[in-house]
Amino acid sequence: MFTFTLMRNGFRRAAPFALIVAFGLAACGGGYSGSGSGYGMSTGGGPGSKLFGADSAHMAIGSLANPNPPAGMIPVDRIISGMYYTQLSNKIGSLALDPALDYLYVGNGTSILVFYGASMANGDISPTRVISGIGNTGSLFLDTVNNRLYVGDVNGVKVFNGASMANGAPAPNRTITGDFGASFQIFGVAVDTTPTNDILYVSNKNVTASSYQISVFTSASTVSGSNTPNRTITPTVSNVNLPVAGISLDTANNRLYVAGAPSPTVMVFDNASANNTNGQIAPTKTLIGFPSGILNVVVDTVNDRLYAVGVSGVYIVNSVSTATGMVPATAILPVAGGNLTAVAVSP
Repeated sequence: MFTFTLMRNGFRRAAPFALIVAFGLAACGGGYSGSGSGYGMSTGGGPGSKLFGADSAHMAIGSLANPNPPAGMIPVDRIISGMYYTQLSNKIGSLALDPALDYLYVGNGTSILVFYGASMANGDISPTRVISGIGNTGSLFLDTVNNRLYVGDVNGVKVFNGASMANGAPAPNRTITGDFGASFQIFGVAVDTTPTNDILYVSNKNVTASSYQISVFTSASTVSGSNTPNRTITPTVSNVNLPVAGISLDTANNRLYVAGAPSPTVMVFDNASANNTNGQIAPTKTLIGFPSGILNVVVDTVNDRLYAVGVSGVYIVNSVSTATGMVPATAILPVAGGNLTAVAVSP
């Protein structure tokens, strides 16, 4: 068993969150020990954290200074958790990071918690801001170029301008309902902020029709209301509609990554903005070999690295732009009883 510990008032306490890193797509056992009570002391100095992982089951966020850890067991460098101040729930579904301002946005069920000084944040600390009045915060996209926050809510995408100052229960500046109805589930949002593109991608499922698609809206910075999507990508292979979950964009290479949960795959669509085909489209390639269904994906384009969030852990794929088929990966796995639901990374 591996347990990460913190020091407080001279006594060693078991933290209610730990990450184990093991090379390859291997399973991990181990136990869990912790009281859940507050712990506010820092683990010390050192470089700031760059990789953040949410363990929803333990109502905690762990972070690593090294966003590409080596093989072997390694503790997290910092943990945001505690029963007094953090306000974290067991419904953490998404994370978004503003590296320039060092803000971490946490989709916490029906609210978004914003922690300042994220790279050094540790212990039972209070969020600096809380954005409330949202039905579902399971998917977030932070447009740092335009200081705009997109939230995939229950029946549409809510857009908040001035994201760096949003607080309380502000009315969204825009709500994109598209053709989403009560029967739709939204899994992921991503925006190509390139001025010549300005495209919003929304992965979703029509529950009534049992169909999966990615709705594509042009003029992402202004689209509002019930405008129908300009086109719809329906991932299809051999006339089979493939399931979709979270999404992430590599805008520099015009490439869209799509989590395939419940399938243990990641689909890749090249020429995402230029492909004007509407309807059934086969992925350019599919990454396989993950041990569990992939729920979400985050691509670090600076380091050509993909983080795939699965039921059993987070899997890091290096040189992802050239990866295809069966992929080697470094697995970040929680201790027993943990549930990693989201990651965010600072390049």
